[in-house]
Amino acid sequence: MKEDLFTFSIQEAETLGMECAVVLAAAKKIKTELFTPSEIATSLNEKIPFLDSQEILKHISRLIDLKLIPSEVVSKKNKVSQNKNLYSLKLPSNNLNAGRRKLGNSWAPSIQAFEVLGMGNINKEFIESKVHEFKMYWLEKNQVRDNWNVLFVDFIRREWVKENSENKGLPVCIDEKWLPSSDAFDILELANVSKNDALKHLKEFILYWKENGTALRSWNSKFVDFVKRKELIGSYEEKHDKKTHRHNEPGEFSQKFKDRTKDDSWAENLEF
Repeated sequence: MKEDLFTFSIQEAETLGMECAVVLAAAKKIKTELFTPSEIATSLNEKIPFLDSQEILKHISRLIDLKLIPSEVVSKKNKVSQNKNLYSLKLPSNNLNAGRRKLGNSWAPSIQAFEVLGMGNINKEFIESKVHEFKMYWLEKNQVRDNWNVLFVDFIRREWVKENSENKGLPVCIDEKWLPSSDAFDILELANVSKNDALKHLKEFILYWKENGTALRSWNSKFVDFVKRKELIGSYEEKHDKKTHRHNEPGEFSQKFKDRTKDDSWAENLEF
């Protein structure tokens, strides 16, 4: 239809391709969650007649896999026919929370996520190097979501821009002026470590890795691990070691200096 105008971002066109971006823009104008993929494609045939119907269906399926548009995959008719089957099948729950889950330690990005990022010329090695950092952040958040791959794609895009603008994506040695990112402090806050407590360990962290000479793409995850270990050790010593110490250890006093100068109890038993 001549009156239909489809708008999409340059980023969508670069990552999805021009045709797929057009299909996405057109699909956003209808309630796709009420239809199956084939019904969505049929509805869009009139809006974008310059694309083949099979191509539209292919793009719709891809957008659903990437969770960029919702779809009613199982129709009511299919549910009725399955109920009449001799061997009844256990169907997925119609719960609104179906598909929503916490990020697990075994989670890995989908093939589609790698494909989308590859369209933006982000190499596979860089993507894989960031998986641990992404998982560590969201494991601390402990949230339930249904779009982990979409979040991962957005995270990698931001990190890729950051890497190329700062150090061209190459590993670098730590600088004495290095500071943790706000995300690092957010993760530590979730572990009950305040920003002020974390900064107490910054000089030691920089000194250690500067002498070590190791080059890394990102120092934030290293800093988070370092601070957590330090806080854990400090907490353990405070709860256990300090309680087993003698009351007066070598080099330690039980009284302040001012009180010690006024203490004359040492002369009570002296006879003249």
